[in-house]
Amino acid sequence: MNKIAGSLVMTSALLLMTTMPMMAQAATNTQGTTAVTTTFTKGTSPVSPVEPTNPNQPTTAGDTSNGATGGAELALIYVTNSLGFGSHAIDVLNNQTYQVDTTSSASALWDSKAVVEVADVRGTGAGWNLTVTGENLTSTTGAIVKGASVTLPTGAVTNSGNKVNGAVSVGSEVALAKAGSASQILTAAKDNGTGVTVDQLSPAGLTLNVPANTVQAQTYATTLNWNLSDTPVS
Repeated sequence: MNKIAGSLVMTSALLLMTTMPMMAQAATNTQGTTAVTTTFTKGTSPVSPVEPTNPNQPTTAGDTSNGATGGAELALIYVTNSLGFGSHAIDVLNNQTYQVDTTSSASALWDSKAVVEVADVRGTGAGWNLTVTGENLTSTTGAIVKGASVTLPTGAVTNSGNKVNGAVSVGSEVALAKAGSASQILTAAKDNGTGVTVDQLSPAGLTLNVPANTVQAQTYATTLNWNLSDTPVS
C-alpha cells in the first residue's frame, strides 16, 4: 500500500515538472506587427454624369440635355443645356419676372430641376469655384434687352461617397449683358468638394427678369456660359 502511494506521489511530481515548463512557454511571443501600405494617384479618366438623387450611381439618362463637355481630374461634367421661359404679353408699365416653363420642350430639366455636376478626382483637396456669365438677351432681328437677368436659386447639394464634401450652392442673379460680371453658383473651399458634387436648382426660383417697356414682339435668346476654376473663394 505504501509503495503504491509512493508511486502516485512520484508520478504526480513528474507530471508537474513536465507540464510547468510547457505552460511557461505558451505565455511568450503573443504579439506581432504587420506593416500595410498603399498609394493612390489622381484620376485621369473622364468622369460620367451621375444620377442627381443618387450621386454614387453613374447614368446616361441626362446625356441628351447635357451642356458640358466633361473631362478628368477637375471637370464640369453636367449642366442643363436649355431653359425656356414661355410666351408672354409685353408689359410697358411693370418689371416682370417669368418662371421657367417646366412643361416646355425648350426646358431640358432633369427630374423637373436644372442640374449642375462637378467632378474633382485630383486628390489634392485644393477646392474649386464655379461661376456663370450671361450674354445679351437678343431678338431674332438683333434687338437687345437692357437690364435683363436670370436668377439661379440656391440649390440642393449632394455628393458621392458616404460623407458630406462641403461644397456650397450660392444663389445668384446673372446679368444678361455682353460685359456682365461672373456670378458665383457653386463653390468648394480648400479641403472640400472632392468626388462628384450635384447641385439641383428648383424651377420655383429659376426666373427670367425683364425690365418694363424693353422688349418687342419677337423671340429672344441668350446663352449662359459656365466656368469652373481651380481657385476656390477664400
